[in-house]
Amino acid sequence: MRTKTLLIISLLLTGFLYHSCSDLEAEVHSEITPESFYQTDVQLAAAAAAAYTPLYGYWGLFEEQDITTDQSTCPIRTNGGWNDGGLWPRLMRHEFNERDFVNGEWTKWFGGVASCNRLIEIFEANVGEDAPIISELRALRAFYYFKLLDLFGNVPIETEFAEADAAPSQSSPSEVFTFIEQELIESIPNLREEKNIETYGKMNKWAAYTLLADLYINAERFDAGPHYQEAAGAANEVINSGAYSLESGYFKNFRVENEDSNENIFVVPYDKNNARGLVIWSGALNQSARPTYGLVGQPWGGFSIQEDFYNAFDENDKRRGMFIVGQQYTGEAQPIWTDTDGFFYNNPQPEFELVDCTEDFNRALPEELEEKPIDCNIFITPEISLTSARGIAYYREGARYGKYEIELNSGQRNYSNDFAIYRFAHVLLMRAEGLWRQDNGSAEALNLVNQVRARAGLDALTVLSEDDLYWELKKELAMENHARPITIRFGHWEDAWFLKEANPGELFKRFYPIPQLQLQSNVNLVQNPGY
Repeated sequence: MRTKTLLIISLLLTGFLYHSCSDLEAEVHSEITPESFYQTDVQLAAAAAAAYTPLYGYWGLFEEQDITTDQSTCPIRTNGGWNDGGLWPRLMRHEFNERDFVNGEWTKWFGGVASCNRLIEIFEANVGEDAPIISELRALRAFYYFKLLDLFGNVPIETEFAEADAAPSQSSPSEVFTFIEQELIESIPNLREEKNIETYGKMNKWAAYTLLADLYINAERFDAGPHYQEAAGAANEVINSGAYSLESGYFKNFRVENEDSNENIFVVPYDKNNARGLVIWSGALNQSARPTYGLVGQPWGGFSIQEDFYNAFDENDKRRGMFIVGQQYTGEAQPIWTDTDGFFYNNPQPEFELVDCTEDFNRALPEELEEKPIDCNIFITPEISLTSARGIAYYREGARYGKYEIELNSGQRNYSNDFAIYRFAHVLLMRAEGLWRQDNGSAEALNLVNQVRARAGLDALTVLSEDDLYWELKKELAMENHARPITIRFGHWEDAWFLKEANPGELFKRFYPIPQLQLQSNVNLVQNPGY
């Protein structure tokens, strides 16, 4: 836990530096000025920490990256739960509009861009344009722009802060791609190579190379032409660094204390008390989970896994341990996570069935819904029947998110698991895809995919198809906010799946609409085509 503690101290120090007292009569004993503060690596890192704070909203991307794909879902539940004015049905049907939800992602990532621009100007004035901290901030700014490019496509490029354009015009996806590529290529030589406490959760050289590989593997989406050779090359830089390796147990990367993972490359170091934002269980666990895990509040029971995605996992695929299904018990059954098998009950005897959850969730439901109130014998099914009146799903239907270890009796709604934005397994699969798209008989591509499959307990493939690549990426990276770009890249975004009809004529929906609030505040912004 020492790594996370140091990072949080850095964030708190940043807050102290940037929120000063306004009492003009206070006696000044010492003074922090730019000339006296930006002197050591510790001081520079403390100041730069402010640029990373938007990452603590990273989990919120699942609304755009998971719920809108063939992976997760949020059907209307009994008694009208999870309708929210039709928001979730619209998202799942790809009926996107400029008002529903997209403004939060726009402001979050452009807020990160603005923080980087501000700090780059401060550091250039005080420590010089060639300081490594400036390269780190440029690479982080490239990450924020990659999120904006992925979501919206046509976005403004702004690298100034003090003299920023109040109403910048948009750049095309290919222009934003070129900007991000150049920023990374110019920054990487000056980034730190160490994998240690000082670079944990920061943009070091290997995180930047991974981001570059991700940019290249998606290049065709952004009208930049194929860059598969470059994607394979950038991924190989990370592989050959020797800094990272596959963990023997898949779930070690998602435990509460996962700071020592050899696989996680770029993470958001969440902490339930001081660095909050990872709140998976609130929306994604059944209401009966409160006595199971000793939660401080009752889950809302909405988000779950689509039945077809759950069934896509082989019976012997160890990654199935990321799903919570079947009979649910109280805490006496000892719910645990292991590095290898994920979630299971250690001692699920009949006497440990839920004994009293009616106080938390006992609604009087209309008779036509044919579902008793949530009672004391909850069995979660991966099937979502929609057989009740009005096509509404029961709360007990749909596998629940168990990939990230839930700290028992934590006393908080927030998780302390560090969230991996990029993992070494992703790097292996990006290199495999880059090689395969150049030569679909590539022996190395096949070997890389089989490395990932072996860790999951699966037999080796003898040949590698596009479908194999697609499903290994989707399964390996499930619930890590990569589902949408993978689905788009492999040409499945317009397919039909649960609660969504095929929409082959709506390729424009591969980008979200520019938020209405942004269009109103900047006359130079133009709505994305099709909306």
